[in-house]
Amino acid sequence: MRAVAVITTEAARAAQRVHRASPVAAAAMGRALSAAALLGADVKEAFRLEVQLDGDGPLGLVAAEIRQVGGEQWVRARVQHPEVDLPLRSDGKLAVGQAIGRQGAFRVWFEDAGGARYQSEVPLVTGEIGEDLAHYYWQSVQVPSAVAVGVLVGTDGTVTASGGVVVQALPGSEAEREAVAERFLGLQHLSHRIAEGATGEDLIRSVLPEPIHWLEREPLRFRCQCSRRRSLALLAHLPPEELQALAHEQHGAEVTCHYCRRRYRFSEAELEALWREGANRSQ
Repeated sequence: MRAVAVITTEAARAAQRVHRASPVAAAAMGRALSAAALLGADVKEAFRLEVQLDGDGPLGLVAAEIRQVGGEQWVRARVQHPEVDLPLRSDGKLAVGQAIGRQGAFRVWFEDAGGARYQSEVPLVTGEIGEDLAHYYWQSVQVPSAVAVGVLVGTDGTVTASGGVVVQALPGSEAEREAVAERFLGLQHLSHRIAEGATGEDLIRSVLPEPIHWLEREPLRFRCQCSRRRSLALLAHLPPEELQALAHEQHGAEVTCHYCRRRYRFSEAELEALWREGANRSQ
């Protein structure tokens, strides 16, 4: 058996704060962050991975990204409509599945250290993210996987706990599967256990039988990789006529990062210089 646990509380709080997100939008981003971190644990060299939940619900696109930088994993998240809020479900839980939608795609973008990019996609199952990630594991690598992701939001509307666990049945584990599956049901209140102080190791011990061989911990940080230089590079890909229009008609341009909401302002002279560089390259 193989298990991975992630604690994403601080990252989910930061995402909620940056986007001024409602409780249900914050829960969706927190679960997406955990999904990205669980998938990222499968990769050991430099990489960038993005999970997208593109459903027909009112939140619109929900995305989370993880990138390996040195010995750390940097994560960030975004939601198209962070202001959307919905009533609680009849069981008192946040209506994440309804907010994301049940029709649409669960999409994974992966970029390796050499810059090669790959995309895989499966249909959404419930929009609850945990079930969708389990379905993705089965469709993409044909490994039976149980996934639990959860976000707890306090009475003040802010995230108090966030995390996730995946357990995968590898060849030769048939004798243990039933017992592990039964123990996995105890993770139904995953976010409450994290709020009470449970670590990733605690969560794995509650599911897997001994002996457990532990791998190295990897720190997660909420960090955005946007910069003025990267924003200028994005503008450089615009057609010359669009750059010229921005320079002469709008007298400049502003680029806003969808992940951290940081804004970068570029002057008419900077756009004019980009336009001239593009014009010279096309000659």
